[in-house]
Amino acid sequence: MTPVTLREFRGEAIEISCARCNKHATLDRKALVKKFGAKMKFVQLSRVLSIGCERHGTGQCEASFPGLMK
Repeated sequence: MTPVTLREFRGEAIEISCARCNKHATLDRKALVKKFGAKMKFVQLSRVLSIGCERHGTGQCEASFPGLMK
């Protein structure tokens, strides 16, 4: 089952990447829970983390969490 919220994800770190922008980051799960709450959905988290990108909020945004599918 793919986790939907930060609460459901059991790893220590969360990877986010964007193939289009060639950006990648590894974020601390506990820090994200503290900042956004355990009920934060990954879809919402993707939108928040991509703020500032010129493709934010468009169909061209390719931000994803590759570790969720493992």
